[in-house]
Amino acid sequence: MQDLLRNIDNSVGECIEQLAEFVRIPSISAGANVDSSQAIQEAANFLVSQFTRMNFAVQKAQIGANTNPLVIARSPGFSSARPTVMIYGHYDVQGVDNPRAAWTVDPFAAEQRDGYMIARGASDNKGPTFAHIKAVETMLQVGRPLPVDLLFVIEGEEECGSQALETFVQNGGLDEYAPFLCTVISDTSMYGPDRPSLTLGLRGISYFEISVRGPKQDVHSGLFGGIVHNPNAVLVQALAGLYNADGQIAVPGFYNGIEPLSAREKRHYEALHAPEQDYMQELGVPALRREVGYSLLEQRWTRPTLEINYLSGGSPRTVIPSMAHAAISARLVPGQNPACIESLLQECISARIPQGARVEFSRPHSSPAYHLDIDHPLVAPTLSAIKQGFNCEALVTREGGSIPIVVDIAARTAAPVLLVGLGQITDNWHGPNERFALRNFHRGMRTSAALLHELGAVS
Repeated sequence: MQDLLRNIDNSVGECIEQLAEFVRIPSISAGANVDSSQAIQEAANFLVSQFTRMNFAVQKAQIGANTNPLVIARSPGFSSARPTVMIYGHYDVQGVDNPRAAWTVDPFAAEQRDGYMIARGASDNKGPTFAHIKAVETMLQVGRPLPVDLLFVIEGEEECGSQALETFVQNGGLDEYAPFLCTVISDTSMYGPDRPSLTLGLRGISYFEISVRGPKQDVHSGLFGGIVHNPNAVLVQALAGLYNADGQIAVPGFYNGIEPLSAREKRHYEALHAPEQDYMQELGVPALRREVGYSLLEQRWTRPTLEINYLSGGSPRTVIPSMAHAAISARLVPGQNPACIESLLQECISARIPQGARVEFSRPHSSPAYHLDIDHPLVAPTLSAIKQGFNCEALVTREGGSIPIVVDIAARTAAPVLLVGLGQITDNWHGPNERFALRNFHRGMRTSAALLHELGAVS
């Protein structure tokens, strides 16, 4: 294993040059007034060429007429008699209009500065995905047989909804590659600089939008005020009813069924000693909102939330608006059913709408939480691989966000998803001057090679 890691150490410079080629392709799938269909195809073709020279069986799969292609590649000598390790990533990127003027470099020049590659997609998610590809290529170049069968699935729509991948997975596109040992995804972050981690869980989500209708058109607040229900007031009062006086979620049944955190995992999070002062400084707030009985990280990662994401209605003029709008989202934890939560929230809101107003719910989307038990047999070998790759102890964490495709993949493959982040939350994903530490790209290659070795030993 040490010989292989030394080969990776010696080849990393060339791999960084190839990564620069990859990120220079402006494969934008989400952004204002951008037609990057040609660049999307170019990025997919770049990956196809990478896998072709590795002697992988590779295809650029067009799932629908209006979707971006999936790149699907399986390793040489693939056999259904052995379990498959799938590696997922995405080659599409966010736009650079957020705002473009804030970029200090050309977003697609792949400029290297102070140990970072600064470019859109460098960290989210071309760099981490490419680290896995280059690790496998290095293994093959030195004549080392792959310890497991590999399937790479790299999509071009993660930033705009994963329609093609969702269809592919739901229609059984992965079934021919079964049985699966696990899926490896590096679209999450490390806990911090030089603090690599395995993310054990992601919160789920239940989101929908709300419209409250009042009079058929905006009306004068002096002429009609007091005799007609104001949609703004109705909506605000209905939303206020979702919380109690202490700001806790007051929806009956909302907390039912939540799976308790194991004592072992709880100890891990408490041992990280997350400083509240650092969070306050980062967020620019004088105090944090805390839930009694839970540590800061436990609250951030393992407790459900309910947030009002958007409010709109009327104008600065002295009118009563005809409509008011809002969007709310609940982040869910293991044991909470998204459909049930959606129903509970809508029932609670509907019960607070007076007879003279009407409420409508629209644009729902949801996904359950994902959680890998800390005692799962693949946790220890994964932590060992990360330690080999980074030359330091690996942590276990969770993340407060949601990645719905993770849940879909885990359900369809009946296998765990190993979330091995290689970037940092300070890498400016989706923002100006996105960057990726080249040191983490290097260590990501080492981790990937070590992980495949560890998985081969337990498969």
